[in-house]
Amino acid sequence: MKKILLFLFVFLFSIGLHSQEIGEGVLLYNEPITPSEMSDETVSNDRKERKRSRDSAKRNIYEDSEEEAEEDEENPRAKKKKKRIKNRSFEIGLVNLDVGLANNLLNLPDFFQEKVVLDLSSLKNGFNLSFDINIRPIFINLNFKNKWGIGLDIAKVSVLGNIDISGKLLNFEKTEDDGDPFGVGAAAFVDIGIPAFFGVGKGHWEDRVFKIKVRPAGFLTLAYSKPEMKYTFKEGPNGSLLEIDYGLKIFTPFSLEDAPNNIRSTLDLGSSFGFDISAGIEYQLFSWIDLGIDFINIPIFPSGLNYYMEMSDKISIDSNHINITDLADGKGLPDSAFYFPENFQTTYGKSDRITIFRPFKMLISAKYRPLKTPLLTLIPVVGFTINPYFVKIGMVEAGLTLMCDMRNFLITSFGIKYEDYMWKNNLDIVLNLHFFQFNLGVSMQSQSFVRSWTGAGVRLRLGLIFGW
Repeated sequence: MKKILLFLFVFLFSIGLHSQEIGEGVLLYNEPITPSEMSDETVSNDRKERKRSRDSAKRNIYEDSEEEAEEDEENPRAKKKKKRIKNRSFEIGLVNLDVGLANNLLNLPDFFQEKVVLDLSSLKNGFNLSFDINIRPIFINLNFKNKWGIGLDIAKVSVLGNIDISGKLLNFEKTEDDGDPFGVGAAAFVDIGIPAFFGVGKGHWEDRVFKIKVRPAGFLTLAYSKPEMKYTFKEGPNGSLLEIDYGLKIFTPFSLEDAPNNIRSTLDLGSSFGFDISAGIEYQLFSWIDLGIDFINIPIFPSGLNYYMEMSDKISIDSNHINITDLADGKGLPDSAFYFPENFQTTYGKSDRITIFRPFKMLISAKYRPLKTPLLTLIPVVGFTINPYFVKIGMVEAGLTLMCDMRNFLITSFGIKYEDYMWKNNLDIVLNLHFFQFNLGVSMQSQSFVRSWTGAGVRLRLGLIFGW
């Protein structure tokens, strides 16, 4: 039974990949009124005041009737605005789930076939497998007349990581002297966050409002692993050397040796605690476009772990030690020419504290409204991320989303994004009845752009919100 539990633990943290949706983690779940909506209302009021001032200078016996006619003309627009469903003052979210799986070789239907044909030529860039789970079991938000708001995310869980196998290894190609890195990167976090927003600038800067968003969060690291394997194939003076340093090292806040009996006595959550903050700002440049920038998981102080479980070894073949004459004489291969481990050894231990940061992102976005209303919005995003759970920890990200907002009742969006080394084609639907909101999102995704349309990966998002 202990071996089964150990195997399940290793399997869980060896097939994951972090995939955070662009912009998540900064906003309250039910986004407050946009700066453009606030500014348009303010500008409209100012226009009325200026017009009334001009009319007062030309006051005549028909002033009252003219003002009534003007108000009657503007009332239909006011009534239309009133029909837009207001944002909730209080809301509670339950069962908000985001889970995804992707690879760059097989389509998901292939896993259910008796025979699968593999195109090995597609492995020239290596093999990638990803998996992640993000759960917000409960959160609470308060919205004070769309001017400011605060919330609480309780026990948000994220399991993330990736498997990256070198393309040169799969094709036994020659490498540089320092080899070609590959491996398994994974992590599991649980956090408590306090998202908040507030507007500044109303009545200043020509009534254009800055919307500030912050989310400080404390988090615990439950497991951590980074890719540290290496493949080397190089030529020597009398032959070639092939080496594969493989294995998996998982850090935890408790010892996995003799688990679960040993967990309580070795548990050290104090060392596992870390703190970061997400922040963003949006500004209405013109009535038809807003600009924004988000910083996600700015590290304040890191988490840390001491206990580890390690499974590692090496395979090597060195033809420099092989003598063709000895082989012809039947002497066989010398022991120094190759090494293959007999058993996959597992070791447990406690090391010096290693520091752990959550993935960091910086994203620049725009909200372009060609009709100058929320009915149709085009949202381009570009930025970068630093993620230590990948072989290449830094990467550029970009995306383009088309959103249709029907008076805050039905919101649909379709987007194509490249993030976390994956192409994601998202379709999201929000049904908002004010007292109840249902969020549903699906994605096709893959590390290959072509396979992101053929079912090599899928993502599901589901959320329920109640309030008034």
